[in-house]
Amino acid sequence: MKYKQLFYNCSPEYINSISPDLSNEVIGTILELPKRTRQSEINRDLFWLLGSRDWNYHSVPSGITETCPPELGLSLYKDQIVNGNKGELCATSTTVGADWHSDFAKDFSGNLVQIEIQFGKVDLMFKDFCGFRLAYYERRLSLGIEIVMSNPGKYFAHRKNAISRMAYFDIARKTLTAIGLNCPIWLIGIEE
Repeated sequence: MKYKQLFYNCSPEYINSISPDLSNEVIGTILELPKRTRQSEINRDLFWLLGSRDWNYHSVPSGITETCPPELGLSLYKDQIVNGNKGELCATSTTVGADWHSDFAKDFSGNLVQIEIQFGKVDLMFKDFCGFRLAYYERRLSLGIEIVMSNPGKYFAHRKNAISRMAYFDIARKTLTAIGLNCPIWLIGIEE
């Protein structure tokens, strides 16, 4: 896969200061994604690819099998990802009582990074941004990563009805600018 990116209140240098491996882990995951026909299939691939890099998750996507799909090139079993999962790192807030969670999270020596994969509607993307803001306000989050499609109409051209009002890169970029958050967010748009 290809990608485009926007660094909002952060930079490649800032990301490298969190961990020199962070950018390679995230971009490497995107580059390893095979072309899929459904968003749910991409979510499952991301579970396997990020799990193989020791990212913690909030919930297992539906349809996950006991073994990794062979096209991902990983010799990995579901139990290897499930065992040792620290899902509590995905908690968006620990003080305001919101029961929100990011999709994935990882602690880099005291620097918490959370990832949201948003192939849903624009309002859910906005909620993701609010979650990043809450965690940053609580001084828990060093970086929020939002992954969306760059152009869902092109990528999922065969499923026009399924992508109505879906979050995508340009609307995410415009939303970030309009709402003016003060937290660091790395926006990534997946392309073919």
